[in-house]
Amino acid sequence: SDLSYTAELGKIRAFLLLMLYSIRRCGCLGADLLYICGYVNWEANEMKRNKNKYIKEFVDYCLQSGYSEGLFLNERNVDEYVETSVDAYNGYPLFLDVFNGGYDAKTYMRMLRVDFKSRLGKTLGIATDNYESVLLFEPPEVPKTGMIQYLKTADMSSIPLFFKPATVRLDSFEKYALKKRKAYLDDKTWYIYIFTTKKAYQRQGYGRKLMNLLLSFAKERGYRLCLETNLAANIKLYESFGFNLMDSSFYKGRLEHYVMLYGNR
Repeated sequence: SDLSYTAELGKIRAFLLLMLYSIRRCGCLGADLLYICGYVNWEANEMKRNKNKYIKEFVDYCLQSGYSEGLFLNERNVDEYVETSVDAYNGYPLFLDVFNGGYDAKTYMRMLRVDFKSRLGKTLGIATDNYESVLLFEPPEVPKTGMIQYLKTADMSSIPLFFKPATVRLDSFEKYALKKRKAYLDDKTWYIYIFTTKKAYQRQGYGRKLMNLLLSFAKERGYRLCLETNLAANIKLYESFGFNLMDSSFYKGRLEHYVMLYGNR
């Protein structure tokens, strides 16, 4: 039920530093702007090509099952998805580690808003009627969110986020987590990025409703699902859904990390 922040943040920091260096050395950004424009155009074409069959397949399945189209993650409800996630992850081990023992909800909300907006069109999100619970997941072979996409979705006040120690720590963890889950990702496996429920609504069936929708889709269409958790206590919950534990480890010797898989390999 866990969020993994993208490893592209390290590239963003390097890219921004390069821009600042160019300004100081040359007084302009002519060559850099040409590079950016070319990269944006390339990425736009990549996104068009990757608005793929997997996304359409799942959306069609949900609509045929009676799911409300307006509840899919979109530009208009990003904040609702963010608020649910921020509420649910208060006290979660990964984010206590990221924020060095505390939980900075305000900073995390800003980080998630940029992250979720950059994923629109690549990551699918479903929610219960009043966003008590949200589930975000990536289709097979989805291209990773690139640094230009982050910069395009971040406002100027969000740029300092890329240099915060919490971002660096989260980036480091994501690189570790990516190596651990990569062995289980292929063209038949969807990756669950976030599965969470507001604390006031936990153990009331909201999250199970969303997970059952995704599980029924995967089972009917022959897909697998991969997720991660940093809590051993969550393993039994996911096993009750049919997930199997594939890998267990400790990040830097202090943070539990488990990879689980649904479906036959």
